[in-house]
Amino acid sequence: MVRFLCRRLGVIASLGLIFASVFDVTSAQTAAAEIARYDPPAPPPLSARAVFVTDITSGTELFALNPDTSLAPASLTKIVSALVILERGDLNARVSIVAEDLVGPEESQVGLVEGDRLTVRDLLFGVLIPSGNDATRALARYVGSESLAASVPPDRAVAEFTSLMNEKARELGATSSTFKNPTGIDAEGHQMSARDVATLTAAALANPLFVEIVSTPTAVLSSEMRSEGYAVQTTNQLLLEGTVNGVKTGTTAAAGGCLVTTLAVGPNTIIAVVLGSSLAETTDGLQDNSARYADTKLLLEAVTAEYLWLNPVEPETVAGLQDEMRVWQVDLADDALLPVPAAETTQLRYRLILQPPSGRDQLAGELQFYVGERLLSERAAVQVG
Repeated sequence: MVRFLCRRLGVIASLGLIFASVFDVTSAQTAAAEIARYDPPAPPPLSARAVFVTDITSGTELFALNPDTSLAPASLTKIVSALVILERGDLNARVSIVAEDLVGPEESQVGLVEGDRLTVRDLLFGVLIPSGNDATRALARYVGSESLAASVPPDRAVAEFTSLMNEKARELGATSSTFKNPTGIDAEGHQMSARDVATLTAAALANPLFVEIVSTPTAVLSSEMRSEGYAVQTTNQLLLEGTVNGVKTGTTAAAGGCLVTTLAVGPNTIIAVVLGSSLAETTDGLQDNSARYADTKLLLEAVTAEYLWLNPVEPETVAGLQDEMRVWQVDLADDALLPVPAAETTQLRYRLILQPPSGRDQLAGELQFYVGERLLSERAAVQVG
């Protein structure tokens, strides 16, 4: 039986008996499977069709609206393209631009010139900063050809790359996503859910180069044909304003306005996804996609207004936890804050599940935080003594 360690231990008369009852890993796993998780509330009223906001540091979901509904993602697709490129491409390799890479004026692009050669690294900046479909097609063709280990027509190479994208999504658990192309142009069956976007973005954020690129507002890509190179600027208005740290925009007729962003709250990283924000037309006939930015701003305001960000090991956060951890000589493995619904802080409690003692700084078990009976966050505990 797994014991709840929710009050200060008294005199420990028999450590052997206590270890036998606490360190039942199988029972812990079974009990965890039966626990109801915290169900994030709906966000404030927005124009978006789907929303998902999650703290990837603490593992706490903060807001959700149709998070598992598959929708057209537009250029948020390029996050997955970047994952495959970073995994399989040689960043220093040079890619020759061919006619099949180029796109029409209606598509977002770097403005690449046929016959030019750019490094994979520079082209990746062209994929993620201006959302260049030409740069994406060039890299998809390059990686697809490398995967097939053969010289194949561009469309065959791009098809191979797209299959690699689908494999990567499945590998990372993005089960509501299917890709038909590497750029995100509208196509039947090309879809992602808001939750999948967050999952795939979290995976991409583990790569330092991806983080660097999506936080870069402007850059110049080196060229062998143009002495001035290719100047590119982010399509993310909130990044230019300094409101967020990244990540990616997307807009098509079918997808509406799409945006995934990151925000730091202390040491914690928040991912906010909006899909299908409304589109409008300006007085001069141009597309107005500003609703996705307004939606995201409202979400980020709600994140800091409706949650308190607490240090879980401070004495006033959860009664008895600090004493309990001192008795068992364990500590949390990281210094992440704990987001707690502001209206439910008095319901915060914990459960400490330990495994047999190990060496110092080794995994000692898991600390679970609840609001009432709902699991809010699971954190690794390490041995400190």
